[in-house]
Amino acid sequence: MGGVPISPRYAGCVVTAPAPINLDALAGIPMTPGVLTAWQSAAEQGFSDPARLHHVGRHAGLLLDSARASIAQSLGVRSDQIFFASSAPDGLRVAITGIFRTRAAVSRRIIAGAVESMAVLNTVSGLVEHSGASVTSIPVNSWGELDLDTALAALGEPAALACLQVANAEVGTRQPFSQLLATARSHGVPVVADTSGVISHDPLPADFDVLVAPARDWGGPPGVAVVITHPHIRWRPEEAPDRGWIGGFPDIPAAVAAAVALEESRTEATSADLARQHIQVVRERLNSLAHLGLQCAGAPDNRLPHILTFTISGAAAGELVTELDKRGIYVAAGSACTSDNRMPSHVLQAMGLPHESSIRLSLPPDVSERQIEQFLTELPEALASIT
Repeated sequence: MGGVPISPRYAGCVVTAPAPINLDALAGIPMTPGVLTAWQSAAEQGFSDPARLHHVGRHAGLLLDSARASIAQSLGVRSDQIFFASSAPDGLRVAITGIFRTRAAVSRRIIAGAVESMAVLNTVSGLVEHSGASVTSIPVNSWGELDLDTALAALGEPAALACLQVANAEVGTRQPFSQLLATARSHGVPVVADTSGVISHDPLPADFDVLVAPARDWGGPPGVAVVITHPHIRWRPEEAPDRGWIGGFPDIPAAVAAAVALEESRTEATSADLARQHIQVVRERLNSLAHLGLQCAGAPDNRLPHILTFTISGAAAGELVTELDKRGIYVAAGSACTSDNRMPSHVLQAMGLPHESSIRLSLPPDVSERQIEQFLTELPEALASIT
């Protein structure tokens, strides 16, 4: 075969492309070898229905119980406070509707922040349409912080429940959750809190009624989320939880892998400070590129350490995602609550910011300074190529 001869000096060498740079950790991060091993072992051993009384059924049930106990220990709560769901949206739906059922006789009003996830807002809309609920929406300021006076006034009136996030997973802004919970408690209003993006990145609230979070936040598999309940909360799920699994057949391998991933994330040195430094560098560089139509969103300081969203004008976010992807850099476009980047962000719209086109970064634990610098170098070039 013709062609340029290969020098013996380079014979056997393999040229590899640079490793991709994943700046979309909210979409998921690769499971570690330890987590994958746990998943595979549970798949081999926990294949049976944990409700069965035969040996393999009992063994599957013990695996599920052990995963539940492990997550409870990692989070500092009791095992009976932990429930599994197939996703965070499903966990939020079951928690919201389950509490609404028990409190509809008290009030059918639901309080919800304007920047709650679409999983929350869609569930609430369904209760309005089919169960006679009404909604009090809490506005936010330009940083995405809930209007405290409006929220406290709303919580002072009878309500079935309130849906108030701990922090916003799209722009990173933390909410005054502890103050809101204290007021809600004093008036007997239970609070369901979406904590997506928080666990393993930021401390959970010391007190709560119901918290919901996806396992992929801490390096677990995508098919499982946890619902963490306070012992005083009364709720009625659509189906009785089978050994802590809400709805459907329990995914025992996913539960076990989620538990192991959470154990690993608690034993590793925290990456929050490093992520915060990286995000600060990105914010400063993006602010210097304002002439290109870029604008950072969210609170500059009181925020989750690993998330940053910026709006872009004069270009489509989807095109920018594709161009960066060609360069080996993964980012997210559009709302954090939908995979359809054609939908404008209701979060940015509620903040009064340009909301038709936006990019979100969410940093994985192992992101490096070199990778951040590479993104910042490629971004203006990628933007120029699509405008």
